[in-house]
Amino acid sequence: MEAIASSLVEAVVSEMFHYLSDHVSSAHFNKFARKEKILSELKKWENLLLKINACLEDAEEKQSTSGFVKLWLRDLRDIAYDAEDIIDELAYEARRRQMKEDAGPSSSTHKMMRKYMPACCVNFNPSTLKFSTKVESKIKKLTARLEAAVALKNDLSLVENDRGRRERVTERLRTSSLVESRVYGREKDKEVILDILMNDGDEGFGDIGVACIWGMPGVGKTTLAQLVYNDIKVESSFDLKIWVCVSEEFDVIRLTAIMLEAITSASWNSKDLNLLQVSLKEKLSGKKFLLVLDDVWNENYEQWEALCKPFIAGAAGSKILVTTRNVDTASIMAPCGTYHLRELADKDCLSLFTRHALGGSDFEGHPNLKPFGEEIVKKCSGLPLAAKTLGGLLRTKRNPDEWEDIMNSKIWDLPEKGNSILPALLLSYHHLPSHLKRCFSYCAIFPKDYEFDKEELIRLWKAEGFLHHTKRKKQMEDIGIEYFRDLWSRSFFQQSTINKNRYAMHDLINDLAQFVSKEICFFNNGDKLNDGVKLESSRHFSFLRHQYDVSKRFEMLSQMTSLRTLVALPIHMLPMAASSFLSNTVLQQFVPKLGCLRVLSLNGYCIDELPHRIGDLIHLRYLNLSRTSIKSLPESVGSLLNLQTLILHGCKNLTKLPQAIENLIDLCVLDLTDTHSLKEMPMQIGNLKNLKVLSKFIVQRDSGSGIKELKGLSHLRKEISIIGLENVVDTGEARDYVLKDKKKLEGLDLQWGHESFDHRDGENGLPVFNMLQPHQDINKVRVACYGGTKFPSWLGGSSMANIADINLSNCRNVMSLPALGRLPSLKKLSITGMNGVKRLDFEFFGDNLPSSKPFPVLEVLQFQNMSNWEYWCYPNNRPDEEDREFPNLRELMIHNCPKLYQKLPRYLPSLVKLNIKGCPNMAYSVMSLPSLLDLSIEDCNKMVPRSMVDLTSLTTLRIKRVPDLTCLPNVFEQFPGALKHLILSNCIGLTALWQKGNELELEPNELHCLASLEHLRIESCSELVSFPEIGFCPKLKRLQLRDFPRLKNLPCWIMKQGELTDCLIEDLEIEECPSLTSFPRGRLPSTLKRLKIQDCICLCSLPDGLMQADNNKNTFCLENLEIISCPSLVRFPHGRLPTSLKMLKIWECLQLEPLSDRILPNNASLEYIDIWNCPTLINLPDSLNNLKCLMELIISNCQYLKYFPEIDLFLPNLRTLNISNCANLKSLPHQILNLTSLLYLTICDCPCIVSFPKGGLPPNLLSLEIWDCEQLKEPISNWNLHTSTSLKDLSIVGGPDLVSFPDEKCLLPTTLVSIYIAKLNNLESLSIGLLNLPSLEELEVVDCPKLRSLPREGLPTTLGRLCISNCSLLKDQCSREKGEYWPLIASIPCVEIQSTDGSE
Repeated sequence: MEAIASSLVEAVVSEMFHYLSDHVSSAHFNKFARKEKILSELKKWENLLLKINACLEDAEEKQSTSGFVKLWLRDLRDIAYDAEDIIDELAYEARRRQMKEDAGPSSSTHKMMRKYMPACCVNFNPSTLKFSTKVESKIKKLTARLEAAVALKNDLSLVENDRGRRERVTERLRTSSLVESRVYGREKDKEVILDILMNDGDEGFGDIGVACIWGMPGVGKTTLAQLVYNDIKVESSFDLKIWVCVSEEFDVIRLTAIMLEAITSASWNSKDLNLLQVSLKEKLSGKKFLLVLDDVWNENYEQWEALCKPFIAGAAGSKILVTTRNVDTASIMAPCGTYHLRELADKDCLSLFTRHALGGSDFEGHPNLKPFGEEIVKKCSGLPLAAKTLGGLLRTKRNPDEWEDIMNSKIWDLPEKGNSILPALLLSYHHLPSHLKRCFSYCAIFPKDYEFDKEELIRLWKAEGFLHHTKRKKQMEDIGIEYFRDLWSRSFFQQSTINKNRYAMHDLINDLAQFVSKEICFFNNGDKLNDGVKLESSRHFSFLRHQYDVSKRFEMLSQMTSLRTLVALPIHMLPMAASSFLSNTVLQQFVPKLGCLRVLSLNGYCIDELPHRIGDLIHLRYLNLSRTSIKSLPESVGSLLNLQTLILHGCKNLTKLPQAIENLIDLCVLDLTDTHSLKEMPMQIGNLKNLKVLSKFIVQRDSGSGIKELKGLSHLRKEISIIGLENVVDTGEARDYVLKDKKKLEGLDLQWGHESFDHRDGENGLPVFNMLQPHQDINKVRVACYGGTKFPSWLGGSSMANIADINLSNCRNVMSLPALGRLPSLKKLSITGMNGVKRLDFEFFGDNLPSSKPFPVLEVLQFQNMSNWEYWCYPNNRPDEEDREFPNLRELMIHNCPKLYQKLPRYLPSLVKLNIKGCPNMAYSVMSLPSLLDLSIEDCNKMVPRSMVDLTSLTTLRIKRVPDLTCLPNVFEQFPGALKHLILSNCIGLTALWQKGNELELEPNELHCLASLEHLRIESCSELVSFPEIGFCPKLKRLQLRDFPRLKNLPCWIMKQGELTDCLIEDLEIEECPSLTSFPRGRLPSTLKRLKIQDCICLCSLPDGLMQADNNKNTFCLENLEIISCPSLVRFPHGRLPTSLKMLKIWECLQLEPLSDRILPNNASLEYIDIWNCPTLINLPDSLNNLKCLMELIISNCQYLKYFPEIDLFLPNLRTLNISNCANLKSLPHQILNLTSLLYLTICDCPCIVSFPKGGLPPNLLSLEIWDCEQLKEPISNWNLHTSTSLKDLSIVGGPDLVSFPDEKCLLPTTLVSIYIAKLNNLESLSIGLLNLPSLEELEVVDCPKLRSLPREGLPTTLGRLCISNCSLLKDQCSREKGEYWPLIASIPCVEIQSTDGSE
């Protein structure tokens, strides 16, 4: 295994040789090398590398038996990396000199390059251009290392192989057609394959159907094929069955002979292909056969075609079933019949594992092994091969320690005997070409389950030099896409099931990447690196970003002198993700010393500036500072001549870019997305001819970047936002097209400023807009604040045939819209704030194309804030003409168009969602909407759906703020019963739900119209005073009634009366019904799970059936009961709360009887109790101890509460206890330390508590908060905090009279992570005792007016955040750079020194 793992050496050395050759053969580099008299030395490198390269294959085969050969290969790998760095340094200097020469001595570029020359180039003499002695020394040393390697090659008797690369095929056990005795979890997969084989379709070769099972190694492709092969349906459907294990070598002669042997049971040793194929054709002639080709690797279509020639003799319906781990193989052999086999479900994987480990399908008889077994199965991640292998390794082992050992082992640490996981994975790795080996092994920087973006990974590969030009002169990005697809097609990558734009590696594939690159790639999640790791040889380092990253975590960087990659993960962050903080020491001291760095990603940190020495990192190609607090970049960035990618996405404080950025002629990606504070671009940005991604370009009026800067950027792709187009004042500048030649550009965002609405700027707008016509392949266009009166002809013209998404926003002067209806690919159209538009006429629909449907593929249409729009003319509004517009429209939204009175189109066959809001004059339409699922009508008084037909699919209806609606119209009678959600809100004229003739009522024969309704919400309908008195909505599960000031009676059908009522309500909310005094007679339905009653100020009684009598045998499902702000309630009904209850919340019920032994049930399921502002509560009942499931107890604002139960509190599952603002509470529960499950304890505003209970606090506390307990004056040392050995968060506000924290007697738990102290009026100092807290990350001190000193010895090195707020005596001493204590705190990642006004 080590031999194959080290095959990465061959890839590194081989690519180093090509890297050197490419540079030496470059005329520009060659000239430089000759001038510096180093060319002969580099030629010597070439010759030495040729000799080494020739024997690498022999070395890799011998290293498994020779430790000296293995060490030689490792040294060789380091030599190759170091040589590449030297070549890179030489190339950098050659380019720097050439740029200086081209610029001329008087140019600004020359002066800038001289000013910001990196420190490594200080030894260059500008007049003589004498090369650095240091670099010459590096070259000579490396030559000596190469010569020593060649000499040692001879000593090791390594043989040069000049016959080309030999195929090294790992011998594996051949598969057979026999299926295992038990197979788990493949029933559905088997049926799918059987359906394909039984289908008479002829997708494949000639009349022979070909199906393919594709999946990653070990996923069970062969097993599935065996299941199908032996199925009884197959037995009866085919005359002949043939099984062939193909494996890596696709030899047509061998495979044909194997087929003949399978058919005839005789040996065929002939090597004559013609003889073999003629014989096979005769055997297959007229027979319906099934051929299984297992484990195929072939990607050569000609070989596949040659193999298939005899198959045409078979009878119709013959099939070929192929299994492969490569999707390209599948696409060659079965282009239309590929089935992607996924991993097993967890339960099936567990059953498979236990069968091989224990001989059964579960852990019966071995319960002590179950926890280990379940964790082992998680390692398998659904891979049957892993489950069988690990189960087999444990077959004879019953000692839990042995199972735990396997559980904690890496796959490469498992015993080689019987371990088939790694060899199966390594076989795929072995078959990769060398360039893909490097690309794949680099992915070891990603942890398990990490989802990465394809484009981002390609950029990293490019920065590392893994992508190579081909003879076809492809762009590097396109080459990277090919590499990525190759790895995906070979099952090294999998598409995320959550985000289709992301990819991940299976856990075992990730293990493989870790294995093959374990000496050069390191991922650190905060744990210590393994012993024996050679840090100086490491090249790639990644880590999970913590909220506070202190310098101690990165001390190892000082040893990683050859590091090429430093990446904080995750690379992609959500916009609202919390920022992290990085110690300034890392950025100022560690990073500038990483002279070989090519990739640096510090995204997501609150970094506000980069050190000037960033310019010393001359190898840097990738710099990611996205979502940082950076305000500007130093001009020294201009010396990063190799920089390819600069990502500043989400840097909201960024105000300017350095002018020196014009030097970065290799820059391909400049991502300025969401940099709202950036208002100008550097001059000469157009010189960056290699730019492919420029997300934002700002046009300036008087100086700086003009629109013509974009003309030369011909390689732009992805999307670009052009801002400030009102600044194009020279109409002569608008004569040439600047975007039309950019074929790869996908999206275009054009933004004018609001001043463009000025008449003069509006006139100039059209020529500018014309100039911005994109290439015909553009996919998306957004236009904002355009000041002209009409759009250019290209928008909506035939040249925009591929555009799919158009957004026109706030173009207030435009009077008419272009002919967008003729765009054949348009799927989404959004029009907002077009105040000048009054009509949408035939031109909008494309009236000059009468034979085609307008908007043929449009799926989403949105109109918003169109203040003057009145009418739209449909091209086919004549009754004798069939409707043709919007045939595929799925979503229509019209918001805030107050003058629109035109009806909607009559027939929208595909419409799924219709949302009309703020259109008070829009009339209702006779509409047919057969596909509509979701209908919302808001602030549209005339839009009541009286005449809609064919609402056969409607599931959700919302009607809001329609004051003239008095009842639901009769049109709802035609609902077929699909409606599940009905919401009526702020319909102040609503007096009843239904109208029957002249009476407002609901008849039984109308029940069918709401037969499927599950959710009914009615709110703020002030005139609705009652409900129908007969039952309706038989499937109603959730009823919400809110804000009915006149409602006196609830519908009687919500209660169960006798056995005839069949109410299925599960969730009932009654809120803000001040006239309601009681519930209807009857019992709450047995299905009810949640009951919320809030702000019913006259409600005097709770519903019958709420409580459970001791002899009551009725079933109760109630789990959640909330009673809030019902001041007239006095008592609970007779009985106890149901034993099913899990959550109880009682707030502001001022007269309601307190919780008592009568009310609380025995052996209840209660998990959560929250009591707030209940003055009747004086004592907590003894029956509280019966609540064995209680997990959270919150008691707040209960001013008369004095005592907990006198008996010891025994709540074995209580995790949270929160007591606040209980002015008369005398003490905490006795023996609180017995609450061994308690994790979170908060005591706040309880002035009568003077001490903690004797014996101390619960032992497993994670968080302790003591706030404003004025009489709690006993020393903190008496709290016995040191006994809480799990405590992480400690918060003390007011109370103890402390001078120093912690004092000498106070022993704090060493587990503390966060400390918050405030309002300690006599506190004068923080003591050296803080250094005894090795895990402390946050320390916040607030409102301590006498605090004047910090410990001179310093603060814990783990401290990530120090906040000192409103401590006036300490503020100046901690001021940045100047304060006495600044040297002590400067390395802390987050330091906040604030005054009362919030200033720092």
